[in-house]
Amino acid sequence: MKIDSIKKILIEIIKGVILGLLLIGFYSIEAYVYKNQNQNKLETKTKIKNNLENNKKKLEKNANMQNLKNKTYEKINGYEYKRSENENPTFSKRSLGYEKRFSKTASPEELENGLKAEYCNAVKEIEKVDQKIVPGTNIPFKEATYMQVHDAYKEYLQKIAQIRDIIFITRVDIDIDVEKTTQIFENHIKCKYNDTRWNTENSYYTVFDFYNKEVNDYYYE
Repeated sequence: MKIDSIKKILIEIIKGVILGLLLIGFYSIEAYVYKNQNQNKLETKTKIKNNLENNKKKLEKNANMQNLKNKTYEKINGYEYKRSENENPTFSKRSLGYEKRFSKTASPEELENGLKAEYCNAVKEIEKVDQKIVPGTNIPFKEATYMQVHDAYKEYLQKIAQIRDIIFITRVDIDIDVEKTTQIFENHIKCKYNDTRWNTENSYYTVFDFYNKEVNDYYYE
């Protein structure tokens, strides 16, 4: 009987130890989970805070860049240029003196050969505006002002106009009109000026705007 009692006591002690170990393990796991949850919450809060701060910095940076861009550039009729204030034009209407390179009795062939390079180059340069490049340069619109682009365009259109005028005035068959004369000339030299998209969307300069009286005076004085 005494031995049985001791066994029962030992069994109860073992049960108690096992239960104690289980409780300790349970509380340890719970404490670990709780600690991890708190750590995860803290990390999540920190991450959210950092993301908010980063987003705020990005927004501020973008706003600053936009403000800087607005101060640096201006958009006119869909084209972006370097901003300028109170800039004066540099272009001036004038005689370019092409007619004085030739005698008044020069043949159409002589005139065409002598003016072909100038005309074709003017056409090539003026077409650059539709690639947003300033005529006569390789400068993009964003690095040039609105006025600089206009001045350059008018400069080359003036060349085209005065060369056309010489060709028209010196035609022997005087009944032919300007348009037909221009077509014949451009077909011969294989260079054709077509109005550019940029010009139609802006001031719309015409060739007739740049004829010069001195060309007429040279041949008819």
